[in-house]
Amino acid sequence: MTIPAPQACDLIIRNGCVLTLDAQRTVYPAGAVAVSGHSIVAVGPEARLLRDWRAARVIDAGGAIVHPGFIDTHLHVNAQTCRGFFRGDASKGGGTGPSYADWKAALAPEDEQAAAALAGVEMLRHGITTFVEPGSAFDPDAVAATAQAVGVRCSLADPYLWDETEMMKTIPGLLSPSLARRVPPDRDRCLKLLGGQLHRNRDRDGIVHGHVALYGEGTASDELLRAAKSLADREGVILNSHIGYDLDLAAAMEARWGKPRFVHLAEIGVLGRNTLFVHMNLIRDEEVEPILTSGAASVWCPFAYASRATVLHRPTRLPEMKRKGATVALGTDSARQSSAGDAGYLAFVLSAEVGHGLTAEEVVEMSTLGGARAAGLDGIIGSIEPGKRADIVLRSARLAELGPGVDPAHQLIAAGHGATADTVLVNGRIVMRGGRPTLVDEGAVLAEARASVVRMAERLDIKPPSPWPRAA
Repeated sequence: MTIPAPQACDLIIRNGCVLTLDAQRTVYPAGAVAVSGHSIVAVGPEARLLRDWRAARVIDAGGAIVHPGFIDTHLHVNAQTCRGFFRGDASKGGGTGPSYADWKAALAPEDEQAAAALAGVEMLRHGITTFVEPGSAFDPDAVAATAQAVGVRCSLADPYLWDETEMMKTIPGLLSPSLARRVPPDRDRCLKLLGGQLHRNRDRDGIVHGHVALYGEGTASDELLRAAKSLADREGVILNSHIGYDLDLAAAMEARWGKPRFVHLAEIGVLGRNTLFVHMNLIRDEEVEPILTSGAASVWCPFAYASRATVLHRPTRLPEMKRKGATVALGTDSARQSSAGDAGYLAFVLSAEVGHGLTAEEVVEMSTLGGARAAGLDGIIGSIEPGKRADIVLRSARLAELGPGVDPAHQLIAAGHGATADTVLVNGRIVMRGGRPTLVDEGAVLAEARASVVRMAERLDIKPPSPWPRAA
């Protein structure tokens, strides 16, 4: 019998515990992955794959966990450099001096680039290969260029599309006169800009994508909501929007519409499988059915939920909604007071507090398949399967928090959830090796982030609020 000659590919990852996230959730304890160009061409037991494939380069995972890149489905990437300036709940305002909204309004393109680069390196180290920017970056081109430079996949939208901001009085820290001047709440402006980032989808092999986003939280008229949903339907992309971040704001929206929010959204025809709603800290009984039947996706940002003590007033229903069959993904929101990569562990812990404790496997699903589906990218990412893009993470085989390794999903979420990635591929390209980025100088990224913070602090005449004295 003639044995077929091995097929050629560009890269083989061998000696890994491969979590595929395929339909059967297959795990290969001694697995391997073959990559050619941007895509995965084979995955399976190492012995079989090494028999059938040959590559110019082979990476030995050292027995480490190999998994699909995690997806941060909600990250205000330009907030990465304001850490240390706005503590606690920045949304309610009430402090003296510039607000979080003022900080955002003062960002120049080079500041957004600095923040995005810092975020990109941080995400890769945490095993995040894709982020969804929800339309808060003022210069999407700057963020796109930075994502390309770092090598992280992203989806972008037009900045601050809103035409009614009366509701924002409930969260005054997120709207200031300076922000309103920079991104005026004007319907004509919104309709003109709507869909301005969709040109990025023409590059079918690229890592920068575009979607449609409205700011949300009651800041869009029914006319703007319908226009955005119609465009998203025509272009085959998602419509992304905040809703349910603040319980007082949710009550104000219900008072304005005279009914639960998702009942109203269903009635005006803007719920669908391509709609993505972020936060969702309030879901009333009457809203469960329209969310489930429409196929709308939800993003839980557990740090934002916990840090504002929302659980004391309204326990989250998102773990319950996942169990009911809804698509639920995870997001960082703003990394002002956390690091990218904390969401999975927090979801794992906080879900138990509301009586619907998520398993580690469910959290991994939310971080991969759920994120891909919510972002509208499930055709190309979210699992390690032939035909999908090679967005792959190899965790470290040398760190104690990733041992003993007998239960990889639990190990990954419960203990090894930090900056434990050793090697990361995005679109088939190695963008991190040995825990260090390969495409950018990390020292230069940190230096530019610090320089940006100095510029911003001088621009706004603002200082970190720490009560501890700083000696000369």
